[in-house]
Amino acid sequence: MKARKLIALVLTGAMAASTLLVGTGVSAAESGSERTKITALLRASETSAKYIILKKLLTEFSEEHGLEEPEFELVSGDADYVTKLQLYINSNSLPDIYGCANGALSSAAQDIDGMVNIGDELERIGMKEEMNQAVYDFFKDADDGNVYLFPESLNCEFFVYRKDIFEEYGLEAPKTWDEFLTVCKTLKENGEVPLIVAGSENWQLMRYLSFAPWRMTKDGFIRGYMDQKEKFTENVAAKKGAELLYTLGTEGYFQGGFLSTDYTAATDLFFGGTGCMWYSGSGQIKEASEMYANGELGFFAVPDVDGEENMDTNVPIHGGFGTAFNAQTYDETMQEFFQYMCENYSDACYNDAQVFSPFNGEIPDGVDQMFYDLQPLFETATDAWVSWDDKLDSATLTNLVDEQQKLAQGSETPEEFEAAADQFIVNNSN
Repeated sequence: MKARKLIALVLTGAMAASTLLVGTGVSAAESGSERTKITALLRASETSAKYIILKKLLTEFSEEHGLEEPEFELVSGDADYVTKLQLYINSNSLPDIYGCANGALSSAAQDIDGMVNIGDELERIGMKEEMNQAVYDFFKDADDGNVYLFPESLNCEFFVYRKDIFEEYGLEAPKTWDEFLTVCKTLKENGEVPLIVAGSENWQLMRYLSFAPWRMTKDGFIRGYMDQKEKFTENVAAKKGAELLYTLGTEGYFQGGFLSTDYTAATDLFFGGTGCMWYSGSGQIKEASEMYANGELGFFAVPDVDGEENMDTNVPIHGGFGTAFNAQTYDETMQEFFQYMCENYSDACYNDAQVFSPFNGEIPDGVDQMFYDLQPLFETATDAWVSWDDKLDSATLTNLVDEQQKLAQGSETPEEFEAAADQFIVNNSN
């Protein structure tokens, strides 16, 4: 409920601007006329996988059903997109299809009957069991356990490493964090840059902070922290996460100037020949393809936390920025499109967007070899990744990001970080 109250305040502040958007999402049924087209608002650019997939499927469906070309509104910036979506929700004028994160915004959209129950629709067309369980799990609503968002793709994350450098120093892909740190130490002592990180991106450093809590508690710690039932200073998993980030930063295992390196620059560094390991994912198969085909790259999953009970899933899996269907405009045509979309989604994923499909099934012939080799990492996974950055309220997230940078650069100890982090959630709840 706290998230809904917070978003309500933001939406109220946007009331004046929202009048410009009124009427955009009015359904054919409400207007008393037949539907002429399908509208979509996406956090995407023309090169984004989500747009490529939906553009293809919506255009083909519209042509087959005598509709006008689908109308797309694309917003690439995160902040700009959130502002735009908030205005649509506030004016109760959501388009037929829109991108939405699983959290405060999806709760606000549910409050105005702006979200179709995707789980029920998958049941209706007989395809619920065909969706990857971990991807489905990623979008479960925290309040009622239902799924209101359709995944844009199956995204998996993993570490890539330079096989030639590992072989030179007799190293193997680490399976535990102790082994990971030993590998880093060996590489550093031999003059190598062990690990590339995009330190200016909030989520990159936060991954290292949250790896141990995820492997040990899934979403247990972060939800307990948000509800003031868990503390960094008292939770073993959270303390291990803080210690890991501190060690990686202060021992010089990240590249020089890592706090000012963005994701594009970090990607260019690693694939350009700098660094031995890089936390990557299926979204970078295109960048890794040539090196992987030449036998220069290997990959490994998120290591186990030594001496602790770890859940079986060790590859972060998520569905990207979810896709919602507006319940107020979900007429027979939209129901038909939903089934058409699901039945043709895998083909569009692999052959057009070059991403993993959220549906299980064989990967078609002719795609990059990495698709086939990565699939065993996650095909039986049942637990999804838990992103802290879309669970925390904005004030807590901002404070935690500032503090994690201090931790990584060694200007405060893990104990000081933990004490500060525990105060953020208390202060921001008052």
